[in-house]
Amino acid sequence: MGARRSPSLTERMLGFALGHASGDVPAGLLDWTALRFTDTVGVALACAGRGLGAPAARLVLAEPAPGPASVWGSGGRLVRADDACFANGMLAHGMDYDDTHTATMIHPSVVIAPTALALGEQTGASGRDVLAAGAVGYELAARLGSLAPGKPLQQRGFHPTSVLGIVPAAAVAARLLGLTPAEAVSAAGLAGSMASGLMEFFSDGTDAKQMHPGWAARGAVTAAKLARHGATGPATVLEGPSGLLRAFAGVEVDEERAAAAFDGLGDAWTGTGVSAKPYPAGHCVHACVDAWRALRDRLGPRAEDVRRITALVPSAYLHLVCEPRADKLTPRTVYDARFSLPFALALTVVDGSLGLDSFRAERLSDPAVLDVARRVGYEVVEYAEYPAAFPGGVRVELADGTVHEEHLRHNVGSPGNPMSAEDVAAKFRDCVRGLAGAEPLLDALRGLAAAPSLAGFTAAMAAVDAGLVPTAASPGSAR
Repeated sequence: MGARRSPSLTERMLGFALGHASGDVPAGLLDWTALRFTDTVGVALACAGRGLGAPAARLVLAEPAPGPASVWGSGGRLVRADDACFANGMLAHGMDYDDTHTATMIHPSVVIAPTALALGEQTGASGRDVLAAGAVGYELAARLGSLAPGKPLQQRGFHPTSVLGIVPAAAVAARLLGLTPAEAVSAAGLAGSMASGLMEFFSDGTDAKQMHPGWAARGAVTAAKLARHGATGPATVLEGPSGLLRAFAGVEVDEERAAAAFDGLGDAWTGTGVSAKPYPAGHCVHACVDAWRALRDRLGPRAEDVRRITALVPSAYLHLVCEPRADKLTPRTVYDARFSLPFALALTVVDGSLGLDSFRAERLSDPAVLDVARRVGYEVVEYAEYPAAFPGGVRVELADGTVHEEHLRHNVGSPGNPMSAEDVAAKFRDCVRGLAGAEPLLDALRGLAAAPSLAGFTAAMAAVDAGLVPTAASPGSAR
C-alpha cells in the first residue's frame, strides 16, 4: 500500500467548515459577523437606491425564477438563492463602500453575506447558524488569502475578492446546505474552476469589478448544489500543479506554508482583521482624506489657501489610486473616481466631507474639484502599519509658505481604529436615508444571533423598496 497522503488544503478547510459547531463559535464573533452583515446590507440598499451595481438585480427581476431568497431593496421580490447571491453581491459592491480584509485585499462581506443570508432564507436555518457559517467563511477567506496576498494577484491582473472568495463562500454554502464531507470538498473543487475576475476595469473605469463578488457568490452556491447532485471536483484545487494558487497567483504551497496558514484553525480567529469603510471609495484613499480633515480642523485652510498637497502613501497603493496620473486627475466615470486619490482628496477639500453623494457624474467636470486635484501629488512612505492597516498622510503647503504634515497610521474602520456598533448603525441609517421601513430591517439584522430563522429578516426586507426596476427583456429573449 502507498503512503497515506496528508489532507489537502481544501480538505482541511472544508473539514473545519463542516465540523466546527455553531455553539463553539464565540458569541462575540457572532456579534461581529452580524455587524458585517448589517454594513453590507446597508451599502447594498444605498446602491440600489442610486442604481449603482444594479444590473444583476435588474436581470434576475426581469427574468425571475421564483424562490425563497430576497433581492435586497426590491420590495419583497423572492428568487432562487443563486440569483439572489448574484443580485445582492453586485449591489453591495456597487460603490466600493464595503469592507476589506486588510492583509489579503479581499472584500469578504460582499461574497460571504449574500451567500449566507440567501441560503439561510432557503434552508430555514437559525440566525445563529447563519452567522456561524458566515464567521467560518470570513476565517477561511483570511487563511486562504494569507497564501496568496492581494498585491501579487492584482499585479497579475486578478481580483482577489472573486478569485479567492469563491472557495470560502462554497464552504459557507456546503455548511448551510448540509453537504457530506466528500460533497463539500467537491463543491470547493468545482468552485475553483469557476474562479474569475480581472482588474482590466481600471483601463476605462467600467463596472466589471462590481459584478465580481456577486458572480463568486452565485458560483459558490451553484458549485455546492452541483456537488450535492453528484458532480465531483479535485481535492487539490488550491495547491495542485494546475490549482488555483499556482494558476492565478504563481504561488507554490509546501507543507510548511500550509501548516502555517491553517495553524490554530478554530482556536485563533483571524478573519476579523477587516476594515470597514467610512467613505464610499477605495480603501487606499481613506487615511489621506482623514489626515487632510484633521489638518483642516486644526488649521482651518480653505481650498484657495492650498498651494500643494502631497499624499503620503505606501508603494502598494500606487497602481490602485495614484497611477496613471493623467487618468487619476480626470476620472472618466464615477466608479473610476472612487479609485483616484487626487480626485477624492479634491472633493474633500472643496466640499469639506466625502459622503454617499460626493461621487456624482457632474462632479467629474467640476472646475473647482479639478483645480484642486491638479495640486495633489504623492510621495511613497512605507508605513510599518501596512498591511495590517491602510495608513496614509498628507503634507500640505499653504499659500503663506508654511508646510504642515499629518499622518493616520490606522485608518478609521481598521482593527486598530475600529468603527463601533453605533458607528455601523449610523452608517446603515445614512445608507437607507429616505427608504421607508428600514429601521425594522436594522433591528432584524442586529438580532440575528437570537432569531429562530431568517423569517424576520425576509419580512423586514420585503418592506424596503429602493426602486429597483427590472430591465425590459429584448424582443429576441422570448422563447
